[in-house]
Order: sequence, then structure tokens, then C-alpha cells
Amino acid sequence: MSTAISSKTDRYAAAKLILSRIAHPVAIIGAAHGGERSCATGTVMYVSHVPPMVAIAEHPGSRTTRLIQASREFSVSLLHDSQQELAVGAGKSSEGPDKFAALKIPVNEQPGFAAPAVEGSLAMLWCQVREERQTGDHILFVGEVVGAVTNDRKIDALLRYRRRYMRMGHWTSEEAPEGYPT
Repeated sequence: MSTAISSKTDRYAAAKLILSRIAHPVAIIGAAHGGERSCATGTVMYVSHVPPMVAIAEHPGSRTTRLIQASREFSVSLLHDSQQELAVGAGKSSEGPDKFAALKIPVNEQPGFAAPAVEGSLAMLWCQVREERQTGDHILFVGEVVGAVTNDRKIDALLRYRRRYMRMGHWTSEEAPEGYPT
């Protein structure tokens, strides 16, 4: 069955139908500056191996975006499938200067970084902003990974696909020693 879309009836029709078919790991993007801490549920992709860099897209009106712009840094926490409730909470607004504390999101803090990451995640990355660009209805940030912690005991990533959360499933290949997939 095929479905046609028309941007005249619903401006988010393409995102709901087409972009939601891009499976991606669920990440919580963290930011902090001047006594405020915030986070948002987001997506991440790598854009460079050397130096290691990732890209995130944030809504321009969010507190998280404002804090990233002020501090020029952010964290990325790749969530384990047991952390779905944290993803749901991080995707909503909260009152007060510290969204992590307000939502009781456990944090991992690294020396030299204001942005906290989410404790218990598959991987936590701390990034310094290298590029910022307006892209449609979001701002694209490219960050160089300058610190990271991984948890090799956890392998079941929380994924977002077709506008819902899901578990990763099972391996379909051996680990690639070099090259693609990274």
C-alpha cells in the first residue's frame, strides 16, 4: 500500500510519513550555562572520524538550544532500552533552572564540562561546538567529541522508528574490523 502526502493539508506530513522511517538511536542532549541545566530528547549522527564529531539538531526556541549557544558545548547520552521513561521526560518542558533535577534524571558530570550527561546510558559524549547552522525549523550543531564514557555491558539501544520507541533486536552480522559499518 502506498501513501501520498500533501504539504498543503499538514505541514508535518513529510516528517510523519517519510522522516519517521529513519531509525535512529534515542539520545538525550544536555546543556548547561550560568547555573541553568536543561536537556532535550534528540537524534545524533557522526559526521567525522578524525577528529571525532557528531551532529545534533535542536529547536531554536528551546532552553537547551539557548544554553548550547551560550556555553558552546553539549552532551549526548545514547539511551539504553530501559531508559525510555527518561526520554519521554526529557522531551517535555519543566519548571525551574535545572531540568535534570526537576525530572530526577540521574547525571554523570565530567571535570571541565558544565553539561551533564545521563548516568546509566550506553554511551555519554561531551562535545564542543565547532559549527552551528540554521536548517529549516531546527539549528544544526556539529560538535567535536572531547570526552566520552561507554558501558560495554549494555547493548540494547533504545530506538525511535515510525513515531514510536522500540528495542534494537539481534545482531545480523559480525563486528566489522575496519571500514563500514562504523
